[in-house]
Amino acid sequence: MALQINLDQSDVTLELLKNKRTLDFETAKYYHDLSDVLISALDKLLKRNKLDLKALKSYEIQGDLGTDSTSYKIASAFIRGLQI
Repeated sequence: MALQINLDQSDVTLELLKNKRTLDFETAKYYHDLSDVLISALDKLLKRNKLDLKALKSYEIQGDLGTDSTSYKIASAFIRGLQI
């Protein structure tokens, strides 16, 4: 199972993927609260699909924001935290 995070200027979508197919997704708007939005969206996805965090084996960030953007850096830190 994989988690894909799609970042836009003010929207974020978290997708659960199995064999590169979308099982479920959660979309939310964010402003200065991206870390809170990521945590809440992932929690909703895991509960709705009755999954444990250990089910996630890979992570990916996509979007039109550059790797130097604050949103990308927050999402990267979020993923690193999940991998611990």
